[in-house]
Amino acid sequence: MSDLLDYHDALGTLLETHHPLAGKESVALEQLDRRVLAQDMAVQYDVPAFDNSAMDGYAISGNDRKSWQVVHRIAAGDAGAQQRLEAGQAARIFTGAPVPAGATAVLMQERVSLDATVNTISPIASADEAGGVPQGLNIRYQAEELRRGATLLPRAQRLTPAAIGLLSAQGYTHAPCVPQLRVAVFSSGNELVEPGQALREGQIYDSNRQMLAALLRAQGFAVHNGGILPDQLAATRAALRQAARNADAIICSGGVSVGEEDHLKTALEQEGELIQWRLFIKPGKPFTWGRIGDCRVFMLPGNPVSSLVTFQQLALPALMRLAGLPIEQARPWQLRARADFTRDKAEPRREFVRVTLHGGPDGYRVRPMQRQGSAMLSGAAFAHALAEVPPGERVEPGRELVVYPLVDRF
Repeated sequence: MSDLLDYHDALGTLLETHHPLAGKESVALEQLDRRVLAQDMAVQYDVPAFDNSAMDGYAISGNDRKSWQVVHRIAAGDAGAQQRLEAGQAARIFTGAPVPAGATAVLMQERVSLDATVNTISPIASADEAGGVPQGLNIRYQAEELRRGATLLPRAQRLTPAAIGLLSAQGYTHAPCVPQLRVAVFSSGNELVEPGQALREGQIYDSNRQMLAALLRAQGFAVHNGGILPDQLAATRAALRQAARNADAIICSGGVSVGEEDHLKTALEQEGELIQWRLFIKPGKPFTWGRIGDCRVFMLPGNPVSSLVTFQQLALPALMRLAGLPIEQARPWQLRARADFTRDKAEPRREFVRVTLHGGPDGYRVRPMQRQGSAMLSGAAFAHALAEVPPGERVEPGRELVVYPLVDRF
C-alpha cells in the first residue's frame, strides 16, 4: 500500500503544486461572474459621494430644540449644496438626498409631528425624552464606507454578483482577471454510448462527461467536450496530445484502472508525466494526476460516484488554484455536523459518505443516503454533502464529522 496516498496528503500536494495561470485579461462587467481578479481594484469615488439622508424625514439644524421651521424640500438627485439650514430650521428630505449645509441630524418622518398651519415640525416624545436628538442621526457621511484611493477589491478575489455590483457602482466597465481556465473533458470506454443513440448489448450511456462539464461550467470555466475515448492506446494518446495544445487542464473519467483495456494511465506516461496514481480513499481509489507540457491532467475513476467525489475533493481544488484562487480559498468548503446514523464496520480507507444535511437546535445533523455504491449515481443526485469518516473508525449517533457540501447543491 506504500504507493497509495491519503486524501489529505493528496489534497495538500495538489494545492501546493498548482499555481494561478500567468497573465491577465480585461473582462467586461457582464462576463465577470466567478472570475478571479489579477490585480487590486481601487476605490475611484468616495462612498457615499456626499453627505446624504438615510431616511425619509426632516433634516434639522440644532438638536436640542423643541421645534423647527420647514424651509426647504430636497429629493434624491437635487443639488443639496445650494440649500442651507440655519439654527431652528428644517428641510423635508428623502432617502439618498444630499443633506444641506448646517444640518445636524435627520429625523424619521414617523417620529415627527407636522403642524401644517405654520409649517413646523416637533419630535415625537421618545426622541425628546432621550435628552435631545443625537448628533448625525440618520446622516450617511461622505466616504464613511469607502474612501477614494483605498482598495476596493483585492487581487485573487473571486467575483460574486455583489462584487460585480460594487465595481459597477464605482464606474468600472471592465476588470483585469486571471485568464479563464480552459478544460477539456473526456470519457473513456468502448462500453459508453452518447445519450440518444441506441444501446447494444453490454453498452451504457455516458453520464460522467455531462456531469463533469456541468460542474466545470458552474465554476466559470471554458469547457471543451472531448467526447468518448475508445479503448485504444494510440487513439487515446493522440486525443490527449491534441487537447493539451489548446487546454489548461484535461479531465478524463474511466480507463485509469489496471485492466488490459485501461489505457489512460499508459497514455499519460508516454505523452507527459504521471505524478500520482491511486489514493487510499473510498470511493475513488484509481485517481491519477499528471501533466502534458503545461497542461494539467486529472484522471478520475469511471464509476459515476467515484468520479463525482474525486472531482469535488481533489481535481476541483487544483483547478481553482489554476484559476487564480489562494490555497485557503481553493480548499473544499467544510463544516461540522453530527451523525444521525451508525456505522459498525470500520473501513480501512478514508471514506466519503453521501449524506443529507438537516438543521436542528444543536446544529447540523447528517443522514446517509441508502444507495452508497460507487456506481449508484441516484443516491448522489439527492445528497447534500459528503461526510468524511476517518480510516479504521466507526460512527456512533451524535459523533461530530467533517462534512463537505456538494458544490452544485450549495
